[in-house]
Amino acid sequence: MEFFDVNAGFGTPQLAPIKPAETPAVLLEEMDFEGVSEALVYHTAMRDDHPLWGNELVVEATAGHPRLHPTWAILPPQTEELGTVEEFLAGMKRHGVKALRAFPTPHRYLLNGTTFGPLFEEMRARRIPLIVPGDWPMVEGLLRDFPDLTVIANQLSNHGQDRYFRPLIERYPRFYVDTTRYECDGGIAAFCRKYGPERMLFGSGFPDIPFFGGVLTLMHADIPDGAKEAIAGGNLRRLLEEVAL
Repeated sequence: MEFFDVNAGFGTPQLAPIKPAETPAVLLEEMDFEGVSEALVYHTAMRDDHPLWGNELVVEATAGHPRLHPTWAILPPQTEELGTVEEFLAGMKRHGVKALRAFPTPHRYLLNGTTFGPLFEEMRARRIPLIVPGDWPMVEGLLRDFPDLTVIANQLSNHGQDRYFRPLIERYPRFYVDTTRYECDGGIAAFCRKYGPERMLFGSGFPDIPFFGGVLTLMHADIPDGAKEAIAGGNLRRLLEEVAL
């Protein structure tokens, strides 16, 4: 089983976890120890400082590390801090960035069509995934505005948040959840019995959360090996292959 992590990061954060990964080398060392093959990554500067240089840092730092795939953070197009929508998308293509992340609370914006309409229309058409925190009223409003947008929600809970996200899974075919902190006893198996494995992606939340919890939870889930392989990395690979930059 090959793990492809949808939710891992590196850099020097404002609030350091117990074991931070300040460089790609440290992240890769942890991935090797836990048996994680690849990761879709962010730099903490994208969240804690400013996406203008955070996006540059993640591209620079992952160059030469083919197992680490950079993502970029978004900001409202109206401020043009990251250029126009056209310039932003051209930069993504130039640097091979195939997924975007939203940090609406620390960056102080509304994640909706009023703010991001032109960008989200392009993302919808190009099938570019948007990774968002599990703020469920916000996620529901976003999907209501853009039902065909590819959205991946992370930062779930070890207490389970199925009552929030299962209705969204049923209504919006391009909505996915990752397994960050989703360590409920029997949670993955129950989800797969009802919806199949295709709408769930492996996410660790590292370095804020250790790798091993998510890895062990999936490895020991009471589901077929093929379903484990899909969640571990197959589903994410499929989504990234669909992206048309």
